[in-house]
Amino acid sequence: MLTDVSRPDVFEPAAATLSIHPGRSVFFYYETVTLSCAVPGSFRSWTVKRNTSTRSSVSCETWGQLNGSSCTIKGVYPSDSGVYWCESDSRECSNILNITVATGVILQGPAVPLTEGDSVTLNCSYKEKYAKESTSNFSTAFYRNGAVIEKTSEGRLSFIHVSKENEGSYKCVHPTKGQSPEVWLEVRARAPSTTAPPPPPLISLPRLAYTIFLFILFTGILILCISMCKG
Repeated sequence: MLTDVSRPDVFEPAAATLSIHPGRSVFFYYETVTLSCAVPGSFRSWTVKRNTSTRSSVSCETWGQLNGSSCTIKGVYPSDSGVYWCESDSRECSNILNITVATGVILQGPAVPLTEGDSVTLNCSYKEKYAKESTSNFSTAFYRNGAVIEKTSEGRLSFIHVSKENEGSYKCVHPTKGQSPEVWLEVRARAPSTTAPPPPPLISLPRLAYTIFLFILFTGILILCISMCKG
């Protein structure tokens, strides 16, 4: 299921942007995850905070390794599942990211919203709790909003150009190992283009003079022809 943890009490989106590496929202046990606050041009102090099922608004120093405006969790565990955000010393907040930690089957999808026209691949992966490597080499059924949308021979589902119709809650099912937690795929409308159409090409001065010369020449020939016909 999707992580059900409340948002921060104060949420006024500012210039800060929270990013995550690797860039997905679901992780296996013991993976290393780094969250970073990007705040161009800000002189305020920002830190990564989180809400989990047990505690709220807890700063990085308590649950991760702080490095400037970044926070690293070395070896995530289910207790790390929750909602994460950047917060300044004046309580301004960034965007929020949901993180889920699971074992067995997971669906790896983007942690941030997509824009219409983007490409994305959802990977259904399986990994034993203490295994070093995961695998996607198995037949997979993919679901959106509870309904089967595709069955593949490998655990991958690709969208070349996403649209709002692709938005929804996704999960995948392994033929023998069960199903993944659900992942929410958000698709935002592409902003209309604000680029002005290019101005018409300008005619150079020599070309303009040549055009006028041809116009006068052909006009003179035309007048001459008309005069000869009347004579």
